[in-house]
Amino acid sequence: MIRVWIADDHTIFREGLKQILVEQPDFAIVGEATNGDDLIHRLAEAPCDVVLLDLSMPGRSGIGLVRDVARRPGGHRVVVLSMHEEQQYVIEALKAGASGYVTKSSASDQLYQTIRKAAAGERVVSSTASEALLRQWLEPEPAHASLTPRERQIFDMLVAGRKVSAIARSLKLSVKTVSSHKCNVLYKMNAETTADLVRYALARGLA
Repeated sequence: MIRVWIADDHTIFREGLKQILVEQPDFAIVGEATNGDDLIHRLAEAPCDVVLLDLSMPGRSGIGLVRDVARRPGGHRVVVLSMHEEQQYVIEALKAGASGYVTKSSASDQLYQTIRKAAAGERVVSSTASEALLRQWLEPEPAHASLTPRERQIFDMLVAGRKVSAIARSLKLSVKTVSSHKCNVLYKMNAETTADLVRYALARGLA
């Protein structure tokens, strides 16, 4: 049985949500809240598996509330149920610890699927949000994404076969400065030699 908390300040929507959820044999509604403060204070009274959370409620709300609820002890998952379809909301909610994001325009079946997957420890967004966006968030950034603009410039020149002295002349920097940047690049890329950088670049189409 998946125990569900509902946090939404609109009574009609909340009542309708309860009606469609209790029709599912594996769902049980264990608590309701009409604002973020109420949810935070009462969540411990009725342990749950999934918190269905509206982003826009009176008092404590938004991404900060997602973060607060996700960090509370109890092992529950947060599924954001929101009217906002913009990608920035999806990104921020996932970063704050949400396990799912469903827009209020989604079909009931999508909501059921999201709750079940979140309870099972997966991350999922409804089809109205970009699945490519979810993959972007879940996949780790490549090593070269951590380079500063100057380090990336020197990385590209090293991969192209330029020597440190030649790079220094081209960029009007001292050899010592370029050597320092090169050391930073090697460290951030977890590489030992320029050859390692070249292999990395070739494998990712950067050279």
